[in-house]
Amino acid sequence: MLKGFDSEFRDFEHYILSITEQIWEGRGIDLIRRWYAADCIVRTPGGFSDDVEAVVASTNATLAEFPDRRLLGEDVIWAGDDEEGFLSSHRIISTMHHWGDGVFGAATHKPVVVRTVADCAAKDGQIYEEWLVRDQGAIARAVGSSPREMAQLWAEADRAAGRPVGFFTPAMDRPGTYHRPLSTAAPAAFYQALQEDLWNASAIKRVAECYHPAISVAAPSGDTVVGHAGVEGLLFDYLSSFPGARFETEHLILREDAGRPARVALRWSLTGEHRGRGRFGEPTGKPIYIMGINHAEIRDGQVTAEWVLIDEIAVWKQILA
Repeated sequence: MLKGFDSEFRDFEHYILSITEQIWEGRGIDLIRRWYAADCIVRTPGGFSDDVEAVVASTNATLAEFPDRRLLGEDVIWAGDDEEGFLSSHRIISTMHHWGDGVFGAATHKPVVVRTVADCAAKDGQIYEEWLVRDQGAIARAVGSSPREMAQLWAEADRAAGRPVGFFTPAMDRPGTYHRPLSTAAPAAFYQALQEDLWNASAIKRVAECYHPAISVAAPSGDTVVGHAGVEGLLFDYLSSFPGARFETEHLILREDAGRPARVALRWSLTGEHRGRGRFGEPTGKPIYIMGINHAEIRDGQVTAEWVLIDEIAVWKQILA
């Protein structure tokens, strides 16, 4: 039994999957105040909060716009124990319809499929720190817009309301209490070194060396890229947009369960300037900070599946701010 957690939860993975279902599908919005600390720190590419009421308000607003939203747990990569606490990296695929007016505009009634990864630090039955990246660009496309167009609308709404254009930067952060050394286990260290070589050294040859030839990657804004050429194209899109940007590993855990490939959760940041042409149009020189989370499956020294979570609306808002 988990120390400090309700007896209904068999283990930490069951806790994460169960509370997600009870809050969203079960409409137990009030349970957020039970399972989140009152001063829970939540960081998303769109901003920062440290009040559980912000989590409640965000949940209500999302359900008003997408009232049939389902949160289907694809995987929970987790680490920790009763004494130090736990960290879960929960990959979710959501199905829903845009049935209500909201931040994505007037209701279009269109179907939406979108992924999210939530990294949650929990101890004694409550989540006290969270990093959440939702593929907002995929929602924009599904409702007939684009990440750039939606970012423009959101930026204009921020200005009209007399507030700064909203997106997360380290300057607005408040240090939390969660700390865990990066995993040094072989599959995790392999994946970390691979990503740092690709992003910081442009060592694109490592794609062919380290990714399975039939790799399929769930890419930002609802895209899927396939094969070595697809992975290389995604990297070139970003490397050319932000030349010289610095990729840093923020968090790294590994999960190895019988009968499954090694699963890695890597949370990262990219800091630089929009100084080149690429995925984000004509260079503007604007400073850029990207909060990303990757999940990967490693088998026989190769990446055999990968999910790259980036909120491209938040990137565009920084360019348009």
